[in-house]
Amino acid sequence: MAMRSHCYAGPVPRKVDTEQQKTDIARAVWRLAERSGLESVSLREVAAEAHVSMGRVQYYFRTREEMLLHGLRLAQQRMRARVEQRLGRLPEPAGGEDTLRAVLEEMTGEDPDTRQAIRVSVAYHPRAAHDPEVARLLFGDDAELRSFAAETVRAAQAEGRARSDLDPEHESRVIWSLAESLGVEVAFGRLPFRDARSTLRYHLARVFGDGAESR
Repeated sequence: MAMRSHCYAGPVPRKVDTEQQKTDIARAVWRLAERSGLESVSLREVAAEAHVSMGRVQYYFRTREEMLLHGLRLAQQRMRARVEQRLGRLPEPAGGEDTLRAVLEEMTGEDPDTRQAIRVSVAYHPRAAHDPEVARLLFGDDAELRSFAAETVRAAQAEGRARSDLDPEHESRVIWSLAESLGVEVAFGRLPFRDARSTLRYHLARVFGDGAESR
């Protein structure tokens, strides 16, 4: 804290406001990134967008990089929270296919918050090539999610509900790539969500049978 005092001499924000203030600043980062691209986002621009002083932004984030990382971290947390809410609405016990389908459909952007999180995440993609922390936040869960999809295909094959000639590893990549690309198209207004969901269900029906399409 002593180090920060050299950078910021204004009043310390009340503790009860800290998380909300940081959230408001992150949302300002999102709006600017959506409008003008991430590289145009500066501490000064964010302060103006969030209707707070420059000193307030610098109190919470010592550098622009720290602020941008917080914005991405919060966007990813919101996306995970949406997925968890959707999973929480599944009837018990939820099987692997129902769980996979719920996650994939959330990824396609039915909810406005999810669509915004997708747009914000896309704005960070160029930085992932040279920033390991950005890459971790964007793609750190991908291997685990693809592994779950592959295991779901294997289980369906073992129960005779999926074609035996499918390669589960390759199919898991196809499934996730399809869901991600559909989500981007929906998020940027190039495809209605209903069409994206129909396309996703069409493919899942080809993998798991007609039951995947009718639910």
